[in-house]
Amino acid sequence: MKKRIYFSFLGLILLSILLLSASVSVIFFNVNQNQEKAAVRDRAVLAADLLNRGVGGADVFYNDYANYNADTARVTVVAPNGTVLLDNKADAASLENHGGREEIQQALQAGSGEITRYSITAGYDTYYYAVLLDDGNVLRVSKTMSHINKVFSAVWPAIAAVTVLVLLLANMLARRLTRKILIPLNWIDFEGDNTAAYDELVPYMKKINQQKHEIAAQMTALRSRADTIEIITGNMKEGLILIDRAGTTLIANKSAAELFREEQMEQKHILNICRNMEFQQGVKECLSGGNAEIIFEQDEKTYNVYFSPAQGHDGLTGGVILFFDVTERMGAEKQRREFSANVSHELKTPLTSISALSEMIGNGMAKEDDIKGFAEKISEQAKRLIDVINDIIKLSEFDEGKADRGREVFDLYALAETAAGTLRDNGKGVQIYLSGERFDITANRRMIDELLVNLIDNGIKYNKDGGTVTVTLSRENGFCQIAVSDTGIGIPAAHQSRVFERFYRVDRSRSKKTGGTGLGLSIVKHTAEHHGGRVELKSSEDAGTTVTCWLLYSP
Repeated sequence: MKKRIYFSFLGLILLSILLLSASVSVIFFNVNQNQEKAAVRDRAVLAADLLNRGVGGADVFYNDYANYNADTARVTVVAPNGTVLLDNKADAASLENHGGREEIQQALQAGSGEITRYSITAGYDTYYYAVLLDDGNVLRVSKTMSHINKVFSAVWPAIAAVTVLVLLLANMLARRLTRKILIPLNWIDFEGDNTAAYDELVPYMKKINQQKHEIAAQMTALRSRADTIEIITGNMKEGLILIDRAGTTLIANKSAAELFREEQMEQKHILNICRNMEFQQGVKECLSGGNAEIIFEQDEKTYNVYFSPAQGHDGLTGGVILFFDVTERMGAEKQRREFSANVSHELKTPLTSISALSEMIGNGMAKEDDIKGFAEKISEQAKRLIDVINDIIKLSEFDEGKADRGREVFDLYALAETAAGTLRDNGKGVQIYLSGERFDITANRRMIDELLVNLIDNGIKYNKDGGTVTVTLSRENGFCQIAVSDTGIGIPAAHQSRVFERFYRVDRSRSKKTGGTGLGLSIVKHTAEHHGGRVELKSSEDAGTTVTCWLLYSP
């Protein structure tokens, strides 16, 4: 308010001073200009009179005036046909025909003429006055207005100085008037129920005091509600966003900000925050008064997103968007479906074979010589079926946390030697080598033995004839390391991240030929994690594969 009053006074005074200065300048300029024009006219009339007197019935030799040097005015004599006969500041012969000049035309018709125009020769606005001589020629006297500009330039600093002085005085006056008006208003105590300094303000002060108490009570209630809402939304795992009818974000809790990686979401349009088409369609439907639900994926996570319109006394006021993280549930559901499908497939294949062969034997369709072979195939498929069931049971125990936690101290190198020995006669000529340190560990002997057998067996199955499998044992940073490398066919990069999934096979046709349940590497991974470690795979096509297991080392 103080600034507004001050600038109002100062602006009014400033405007008055500027208008006064401009008016004085314009008047001064016009007066000087009119005086200059009058002087030019006087000179022209005087020169014409002298020339008329000197004619005396004889021709005037205008070249006699060619050397006339006038500092203040330019004299030109023009013949009726426009030819320049004399010019005291230029060679008359070099000048163009002046017959078309307006002042010349006026003089020839009315005896005199005048005009102000920009002179290219002089480079200024120039005033021209022409008079018709007795001999029919036209005398023209002209003068540039530069003299006026010089006079005005000389006077302008004085005008500017006076203007600045008056402005300083105006500034002091504006400040004084502002203080005088505001001092009584500054005495008002808005915290008390006193009366105003000006009688006219008393009703407003009473109203202000009343509204002040009401606002204080409302602010306390709002602050309490806001704190409660902030505590609730801030600790929600679910993302929450509130938007207005235009789609501008009003509130976004911490979970929603982390989801979109936005530190400050408020006052941003929701469609600029997320450009997913399904999400944008959900927002539009919500702001149209409808409910919507979508599955939304962001940063390898899956969310159920619910869009609900917010209704107020005046109708639709905005919308509420809720994000529920269903990544684990969706993953588990997908894994369950895949597991069920894979289990069904893995069990169906041997059961189909057993059922078909048994039916052929039972119906007498098998020849006597074939019964033994059928029985061997039934036994083989039954063993495969049992292996699949046993592996499924092992994985179920890991999933349910019921895996055998029994620990014992044993020589890991000796256990690896035993596992390698059982697989040396593999029918493919694959050589198995063992290297590294000999040390004891505390672990579940049965699980580690199965881990070694699975890794070595895979190295043999997917190796080239005459290839090698190397088992290397070492210790580092509190972990023991089991690395099994082969010189086999390798695993394509697109499949390497999934080979530890249950029933996942890179080449199903080859896996059927080599046998196996498709659960071996999954059991290896769970065994390593069960012992506080992890599994890593490195492979290149046609260059072999290395599977490394880290186990928490406890001698």
